[in-house]
Amino acid sequence: NRRKSLSENVNLPNSLLSRFDLMFLILDVADVDRDMALARHVTYVHQNEGTESAKKSDTVDTVPMDEDDIDDAEDFGESEQVDDNGKQDISSNVLREYISRARKHQPVVPEVVAPYIVEAYVSLRSQGTAEGRKQKNGDQTVMTPRQLLSILRLSQGLARLRFSDYVAREDVDEAIRLTHMSKSSLMEHDDGGLGDQNSSKRKWGGEDVTSRIFNIIRDFSTSSRSQRIELKLVEAMVLRKGFTEQQLKQCLEEYQNLDIIMMNSTGTHIEMLGDQGH
Repeated sequence: NRRKSLSENVNLPNSLLSRFDLMFLILDVADVDRDMALARHVTYVHQNEGTESAKKSDTVDTVPMDEDDIDDAEDFGESEQVDDNGKQDISSNVLREYISRARKHQPVVPEVVAPYIVEAYVSLRSQGTAEGRKQKNGDQTVMTPRQLLSILRLSQGLARLRFSDYVAREDVDEAIRLTHMSKSSLMEHDDGGLGDQNSSKRKWGGEDVTSRIFNIIRDFSTSSRSQRIELKLVEAMVLRKGFTEQQLKQCLEEYQNLDIIMMNSTGTHIEMLGDQGH
């Protein structure tokens, strides 16, 4: 029930829900194309369940791969299989070995990254508190100290994927992006019949996406007391909030047409023009 909060829907207290690092709301929305593809897939699996398992038992080598085999297969050349769609699948042996190796790493936060995490959390905390009060899912969408631990755990997990013993800034940014994507799924989205072609016009927690992105840019300009902002910095802030590059592009185009912002000739900086009120 989209009219109720997450806590009311799953019948769990907020104190327990806050222990989950990521929560995504998945709706079962009727779609002819997706429903048709799903029905065909389920039917195909049931039709070929016996024959497929027999083929795999005859062709798949179940002997574990040794160290040399894994090193030879790191480029996935000998371990990939091409399906009917032309996509290459990674063998289960390589995937299991990859996970096993990743688990051996215990990444730590280096001194140069620690201040970055603190600043990011404080910024997200100050921005999220005001926004969360407006949402009916506010208890799940506001940044809390417990979610700082979640960001650290996600960052360490991302570092393990790189076989690294140290957390990098990129890991923190991706962890924050995942956190925002999780929170955004808990907010009420209203397509308003616009569809995917006008995704920047969708409602995001009662406010259209274009306005939210512009507010991020405007607030940063105000806090930094600078009318000129580097585009790469804006991209990092917006993507970290869970928005897409396409939504950012549409936002910049719209506000340029309104003569509120201006891009420099090289497309590397954004200039805030005149009145920033919106």
